[in-house]
Amino acid sequence: MKLSRTALLIVVLASLLAGCSIKAAYNNFDRFARWQVSDYVDFDDRQSAYFDAEIARLLYWHRTSELPRYATWLESLARATEEERIEGTLDEVVREAIAAAELIEQKAMPMTVELMLSLTDAQLAELPEKMARDNQEFMEEEAELELSEAQAQWLENMEDATKRFMGRLTQAQREYLKTQSLRYQPEQKLWVEYRARWQSELIKALAGRRDVEGFVRTYEQLIATRESFYGAEFAEVSKANEKLRRNVTLGLLTQATDEQRLRLVETMRDFAKDFRELKAEAEPAAPGSGGCLVRCKTATPSGDSA
Repeated sequence: MKLSRTALLIVVLASLLAGCSIKAAYNNFDRFARWQVSDYVDFDDRQSAYFDAEIARLLYWHRTSELPRYATWLESLARATEEERIEGTLDEVVREAIAAAELIEQKAMPMTVELMLSLTDAQLAELPEKMARDNQEFMEEEAELELSEAQAQWLENMEDATKRFMGRLTQAQREYLKTQSLRYQPEQKLWVEYRARWQSELIKALAGRRDVEGFVRTYEQLIATRESFYGAEFAEVSKANEKLRRNVTLGLLTQATDEQRLRLVETMRDFAKDFRELKAEAEPAAPGSGGCLVRCKTATPSGDSA
């Protein structure tokens, strides 16, 4: 399924970087989720009703429990920026964000597994081709570029993101980014190759989905061992690029003018305010459950789900 562990965070971060309204993006996440999954599976009416109900429950949990945490992170970063002690705070927030993405995955796991167990033979037969097509679309942006072109694209993306939070860059900052861009190593093709290897194993596991308990064990193992599918080259390149992004972010913050620092602080606090307001706009109670699609049919004699 394309609804990944980071989908909610992606919506939040993409809207921040693109200058979109965070509230509008968040309030339309259910549509985004349906659009993502439709790239892979054409649900029947029963699957669609289950998905919609469970997404609503997931979003309610995320809105009421997670968004206040995101607000706290941003407020912490804002204070650290004012006090020029950003490095340790930034690293801590990044660790917490990774943990938050993993928690989203855990919360979405029952829904994801139930939907995969419910796939018809026809739906499963179409999945490999749809995955391959999607992988190709992911790769197209960078695959045909020369190294210098990929580095120029990375530079443009970093400049746009920085301007979104700090405003116009100084000449020295632009030169710094240009120099650092030469350290970027293209990774999109390597990421897609890893993704295809992992998906291949998922397809094999789905072929045995009639054995419900066996499939659940296999899927949980695939999730837990994802990084074993990276391959040495992707693991090395990904780590290097992650370090580059961190160091460049800290470098730009170190070079920030007083005006840029003020804008950054105000922007982070505005987003924190949006998160808290989104939480305050939650319904008074969580939506009802979507029930089940498969595992209710394998209930124990006591009526508890297997």
